[in-house]
Amino acid sequence: MGTKDFNALDLFICRWRSGIVRRYIRPGARLMDFGCGHQALFLQAVQKDLSQGIGVDYDAAPARPAANLEIQQFHFKDRFEFPDRSFDQVTLLAVLEHIPLDLVGPLFAEFRRILKDDGTILLTTPTPASKPLLEFLAFKLKIISGPEIADHKHYYSRADIAALAAGQRLACTTYRTFQFGLNSFAALAKSPAAT
Repeated sequence: MGTKDFNALDLFICRWRSGIVRRYIRPGARLMDFGCGHQALFLQAVQKDLSQGIGVDYDAAPARPAANLEIQQFHFKDRFEFPDRSFDQVTLLAVLEHIPLDLVGPLFAEFRRILKDDGTILLTTPTPASKPLLEFLAFKLKIISGPEIADHKHYYSRADIAALAAGQRLACTTYRTFQFGLNSFAALAKSPAAT
């Protein structure tokens, strides 16, 4: 499911999410946007702030929307082709909840591998409180993408994100909710003692 299937409300929520994450992008970062979506909207929004941005998504067509941006069609199985310590930051905007639970650990282990020692993972994901509302909006009112909501594998609490971080030798340095507690933002960093 990519952003090509979003309606106006989906896009409004997407832009709200992006605005929160954008504040944490380091100037001149080399960034990978995992699950960038068909149009790579976030990468294009932060393009001027990056030295290089690479978007990866199984649903995206390979493209170069700007000189410093590249979109790759990629379906994660167990490893990225990028060398160790390749990126300053990795972003996942409304992606974590779509990843099969058995792939979450291996994926975050790979994020840790490809991040520089001072690198960070920036993510947004719906909280458990959002599940009934999202399902009502998608399946009863049909005003947000039903297939997108049906594809959610898990709704992550703060404790879930902290446990995920700890399990991959990452530290959750920032956690906050937004959209009235229905969505969350987290920044995960390599633990200094574990680099």
